[in-house]
Amino acid sequence: MAYDFKTCVDRTQQGSRKWLLMRESGENIPEGIAPLSVADLDFPMAPGIIEGLKKDLDELILGYTIPNQAYYDAVKKWMKDQHQWEVQEDWLVTAPGVVPAINVFVNAFTKEGDGIIVLEPVYGPFSAAIDNHDRKKIAVDLINTDGYYTIDFEALELAAKDAKAMIFCSPHNPVGRVWKKEELEKVAEICRNNNLYLFSDEIHFDLAHKNYKHHVFANLSDDIAQHVIVATAPSKTFNLAGLQTSNIFIPNPEWRQQYIETAEKMNLISVPALGLYACKHAYNNCLDWKEELVELIEENYQMAKSMIEAKLPGIVVTPMEASYLLWLDLTPLNMECDEIIELLESHHIYINNGLMFGSCGEGYIRIHLALPKDVVKESIERFIKALENIK
Repeated sequence: MAYDFKTCVDRTQQGSRKWLLMRESGENIPEGIAPLSVADLDFPMAPGIIEGLKKDLDELILGYTIPNQAYYDAVKKWMKDQHQWEVQEDWLVTAPGVVPAINVFVNAFTKEGDGIIVLEPVYGPFSAAIDNHDRKKIAVDLINTDGYYTIDFEALELAAKDAKAMIFCSPHNPVGRVWKKEELEKVAEICRNNNLYLFSDEIHFDLAHKNYKHHVFANLSDDIAQHVIVATAPSKTFNLAGLQTSNIFIPNPEWRQQYIETAEKMNLISVPALGLYACKHAYNNCLDWKEELVELIEENYQMAKSMIEAKLPGIVVTPMEASYLLWLDLTPLNMECDEIIELLESHHIYINNGLMFGSCGEGYIRIHLALPKDVVKESIERFIKALENIK
């Protein structure tokens, strides 16, 4: 590989949330142990971003900053080249993260007591945004067929009659699905037929594995584009979450104005100057780095899958079609989630409890695999050791 994907950076002294949580959770953690929880990367940063920012800082003034033409050009080129999506500049609204954008969406398009649909298991902040603003969460469970998840369209159609909006995840976190075009079109049809506002979180969209094609929701048709908000960011792809810069695309001018007015009231529209510059450098100069990252993730997934299936045949390894988050079904162990977490942490395995993703996550865990191959191998070996004697 041309880039350094063999070094695992211990980020404890950098203030990394997941590394500090690991240190708080465990005592006497051996050297070389890495957390497998929060979805950010522990590799050295992409050189194209670091080199670009170093040059910028020689002359850049870090005051209030908005996207300039160079930024728009970089984002437009990335969307066109990577996703075959022709975007217009006026569609783009910045946000200090996709989660803040979800909270703006909830406030802009719904009122207290309104129902908002999510497909569970799903990224926890979806539910938090609904609960924290006194909306009603309508959870539609995905259909799990031997670890492969699909949408229960019959249940979704029923739920839509009681809802005002839907928050969708594509590719899906944590189950790793890259939704097919016809699945997305069916979701769009149900939302249109029931006048639902639709928000599509596509933060993992750059990380589809080979043989899988991510379809941007707003790129399905001109009509669908007018009835969806698409949230993207360079953060998962290039590990830029700390720079709080996301790109929210709203082709519908009325929806866009409504979103902007709410975002301004909530002070959730401005982004840091360095975030804009880092995104520009990532999209202009770091495609090769991204492609090597995805290649490594795919190799790590195949290695982890074969190891687990060989030694722990009762555990279901969910197919990973995108990103670096492995969803594992441990329900055959007949253990509560807290018991599983305690057992794994006794072997210095620090992961995400499946209950973070909804009640249907009981007995499941999510493991982060964007680490050097030797770290993943050693971690899975400890994982197997922790569980192999359970009857």
